[in-house]
Amino acid sequence: MPQTAFRAAVPFIILLCGGAFVSDSYAGQAAERRTAPSTPAPAPPAARGANLGMDAQATRNDLIQILEKHPPAIARVLKLDPSLMRNESYLAPYPMLRDFLNEHPEIPQNAAYYLEEVRVFDGNWRPANQRLQLIEETITGLAAFTAFVIGLVTIGWLVRTVLDQRRWNRLSKIQAEVHSKLMDRFSSNDELITYVQTPSGKRFLESGPSPLPETPRATTIAAPFSRILWSAQLGIVLLVTGLGLLFVSGRTFEEARDFFFICGCLAMALGAGFTVSAGAAYLLSRKLGLFNPPAPDHA
Repeated sequence: MPQTAFRAAVPFIILLCGGAFVSDSYAGQAAERRTAPSTPAPAPPAARGANLGMDAQATRNDLIQILEKHPPAIARVLKLDPSLMRNESYLAPYPMLRDFLNEHPEIPQNAAYYLEEVRVFDGNWRPANQRLQLIEETITGLAAFTAFVIGLVTIGWLVRTVLDQRRWNRLSKIQAEVHSKLMDRFSSNDELITYVQTPSGKRFLESGPSPLPETPRATTIAAPFSRILWSAQLGIVLLVTGLGLLFVSGRTFEEARDFFFICGCLAMALGAGFTVSAGAAYLLSRKLGLFNPPAPDHA
């Protein structure tokens, strides 16, 4: 009877031992999974492409910075013949460039992309900044427009001067002919003197295309005032323009700051010069008595 009970209990004992073993195995595997480092999930294809693009852009920027430290001819030669990027004898004098190319073997395989900014037929192989190009084009356009306006004004002044000269010559010729014909009509000097003494004769003889009256005192006084006012006005305009350019130089992009700063300083210097000259002219004119009212003529 005891043997029969033992035989009946054997399968249960084996089952309990196997369950304990299996549970220990599962517990060990769970512990290993908890202690093992987590494997990062693979990045989506779009993210991987963006990272590669950013890495390629960074590599190209680093390559350009290294090339800037070398003679410009090296960049142009490498763009014309990318096979030289694998030529150790050619790169031997340039260890920094050689080591960088060895660290990035993808550069010789896609040299057109990494050397895209290199211009072969230009001494300045780095492309100009677009904002600087915009400023240069704007300044060139303003200079051309200013030159056109100055040329147009000069041509207009020359045409007007020529027309005035022709008009003056024609009137002088007509007046000379009239005077000569009038002189021929007088038979004696007494008749001529009598006619000249008449009001109509005086007006006729004094009339002409270019009379030269005496300069009045009022005109002499007005001349310094007009020049002083002109200098003061121009000086104030230039000072305000210089301040505006200095204000712009502190708020524009870095490439154009020096240009606006220099223009502002020059404008302010010219404005200060005109203002000081206006003040000096006023003091000198007052000291020399140019502003005194004209004395009454008792003659």
